Amino acid sequence: RHFTKADIERQLRLAEVNHCLSFEQVSDELIEDLNIPEGDFDTAAECRYTVPSAASIGMLYQGLVLSTMKDDDAAQAILDVFSSFITDEISDFNSNVYYTNPDYLRCSYLEGKMLA
Repeated sequence: RHFTKADIERQLRLAEVNHCLSFEQVSDELIEDLNIPEGDFDTAAECRYTVPSAASIGMLYQGLVLSTMKDDDAAQAILDVFSSFITDEISDFNSNVYYTNPDYLRCSYLEGKMLA
């Protein structure tokens, strides 16, 4: 885990400013601030299909976070979702998980495994 709940809370506070900046600038600043090492994070290189845009993927995660958030604690919900098994499932663009019904994703996430 490279970030804490406090890191996420800070980003949520900065969102009003960061939304005016480029995606690349915000990403570069986060990578530097959180000391995220270089690595092989490319989930699209081996993909046989068209990969959704970053904005589309973000909207899917936003829906999952909002539908599972408890006590209006967005930072904790973000941390929980991105620390769970579901991120690997969604990021496998050779499967159909990304394209499944959002309610199926929510139920699977809450169950702790992909439902049959």
